Amino acid sequence: VYLDTLGKPTCGVGHLLTEEECRQYNVGDKVSQRTRDNWLDQDAQRSWDAAVQQLQDLNIDNLEFIIALGSVNFQLGTRWMNKFPSAYRALGNKDYDEAIRQVSTGSGRDGQSKWKEQTPVRVNDFVEAIDKLK
Repeated sequence: VYLDTLGKPTCGVGHLLTEEECRQYNVGDKVSQRTRDNWLDQDAQRSWDAAVQQLQDLNIDNLEFIIALGSVNFQLGTRWMNKFPSAYRALGNKDYDEAIRQVSTGSGRDGQSKWKEQTPVRVNDFVEAIDKLK
């Protein structure tokens, strides 16, 4: 168990520990491979299911974009749109340049979003996927 970039207890492949799991595990604890694999399976399925729903909600018919949405859901959580409501609204309005601007800029270093500051490769991947929707 380790602390992520925001200081939240995490384990395995980016599994954010629930309150219950935090009572069971402390930072530095070892977690079995089986438990980590189960968390990965559950987190990946939850992210994929959310991506399918978001693709429908956004009325986007590009099935390749589901991979980008799945990745965003996995990293930021299935309610990522609460962190980027203007970007999500722009995606729904098919204003892809605005969606790109919203996920890229913000209160982070040099005017970039904090998300881009922390994980620039992932944001760039999402930006490229949005750009392909044009």
